[in-house]
Amino acid sequence: MSERRFRIIRSFFVFLLILVAVKLFNIQAINGREYSAAAALQQTRNKMVYRERGDILDRNGIRFTNRETYWKAVLQPATLLNSPTDLRIVADILNLSGEQLQTQLSKSNLPYLLDITSAQAKAISDSSLQGLSVINMRMRNSADTLAAHILGYVDEKGEQGLAGIEKSYQDSLKRGGGVYAGVLADAGNSYMSSFGYRIWNDMGEEKLNLKLTLDYHMQSIVEETMDRMVEKGAVVIIDILTGEILAAASRPNFNPANINPSLHDENQSLFNRALGTYTPGSIFKIVTAAAALEKGLTADLTYECPGYVEFGDIRMKCSSFEKGGHGSVNMAQAFAQSCNSYFIHLGQEIGHDAILDMASRFGLGSKTGLYTENIGEPAGVLPNTIGHASPVEVANISIGQGELLISPVQAANMTAVIASGGILNSVSLVDSIMNDEGERIRNVGSPSWKRVISKETASILQGMMLLTVQSGTGGSADIRGYGGSAGKTGSAETGWVKDDRNILHAWFSGYFPVDTPRYSVCVFIEDGKSGSSSAAPVFAEISAKIMETGY
Repeated sequence: MSERRFRIIRSFFVFLLILVAVKLFNIQAINGREYSAAAALQQTRNKMVYRERGDILDRNGIRFTNRETYWKAVLQPATLLNSPTDLRIVADILNLSGEQLQTQLSKSNLPYLLDITSAQAKAISDSSLQGLSVINMRMRNSADTLAAHILGYVDEKGEQGLAGIEKSYQDSLKRGGGVYAGVLADAGNSYMSSFGYRIWNDMGEEKLNLKLTLDYHMQSIVEETMDRMVEKGAVVIIDILTGEILAAASRPNFNPANINPSLHDENQSLFNRALGTYTPGSIFKIVTAAAALEKGLTADLTYECPGYVEFGDIRMKCSSFEKGGHGSVNMAQAFAQSCNSYFIHLGQEIGHDAILDMASRFGLGSKTGLYTENIGEPAGVLPNTIGHASPVEVANISIGQGELLISPVQAANMTAVIASGGILNSVSLVDSIMNDEGERIRNVGSPSWKRVISKETASILQGMMLLTVQSGTGGSADIRGYGGSAGKTGSAETGWVKDDRNILHAWFSGYFPVDTPRYSVCVFIEDGKSGSSSAAPVFAEISAKIMETGY
């Protein structure tokens, strides 16, 4: 190799060594802090302060969830432990002893989180203390949360839905950000005082909200009334034109922020009675009457009511038994007075299968449409139409007894069929999934309807239901000054005995206003006295308040 070529190669390697030396100097002396910071950022140790969760909204965008504010104090152990004076002041604000607070802060350099009151939050904010911050957050729910049985509840961290809408739509509602408090540590996991503590958030990222068909103010009216008038039961309000549930409540209620007292409650306060199934009693006479009218019988058809009907040695009594019966009554009169004798005779006339076929057309024995929105609901029970049915079995079915179970939601929808002129709507509770800007991401509800009885039959039944309120068993449901109401009472035998008395379930299912029906309302009272005395007054109170409010 020539001398000249050797010098060129040597010079090239010397140049490379100089470049490496300059780079190393730059890393160590000039940009050392920057790289140290980057390394430190990779050693962040943090605590979740608050996990954002999508809101559950009413039909107008009013929040059911996250309505109340609560506060957390974020304490910086390394900062406060180095200032005994500040530590003592902070302990006084938080109503803790200095020793107790010092013990807690000494356990870790991680931020220490503590729930505080609004007064404590203000005291901290007004102070100039170092090492202490306040974060205000939205409380997911509380004892005042409306529609608790519909919404359900979440776990203690507020991250996982455990019941109701919170559980059914967990995948959508969980897609929020969070607030974090952290400390920067070195590779040895030691606190780096030069970087200190940090609070950061990624709130609002891809947050999804759920819009229901419920109306917040209607729901409030229903629940306030039930708190005064209903110990056990349910109320459901359905929009007659659309099948959308506008309000649904169950009692006894529970606190979704603390369900522990309700887990072993003998009154089953966690159970949603609006979706429970019960013997319908006389509200089922709507179905029996519709079956007769659709079969060609007229409302002028009369039967004699002596106060009972006998099948061999079995005597089935009417409510008029003690008074000697209703006498000769037609269908409209028997419906208004809830005459068992008449409807037992009517049931024998039209037959077992005709009644159950009509019940099926009204949506009884089937799910209402809520199941398509991922809401668990029972189908209820209808007896089998196949095979022979004895006269007693037919008699029981005719007056809503026997092997019949329906839910208050189904009852409200059954009444809506009459009010709408014979149209059965698919029931809906969940409207859509929205983003935080109010834009619709996905529709959930899928409206559908079908005609199940003729307009003529519906019109005759409307007259019967109006007569029930004006001069029959439903007098306590009248709202004369607010457009009037129509409906049907029911008192269902359960076969249960408590304190030497038979337990009855009381029903009133009706609609209002009469001339231009808009709302179908079912009131169910568990262990009530009668539909007339227990359920009808609740209907009247709720209906009048809704009209008074301007709905």
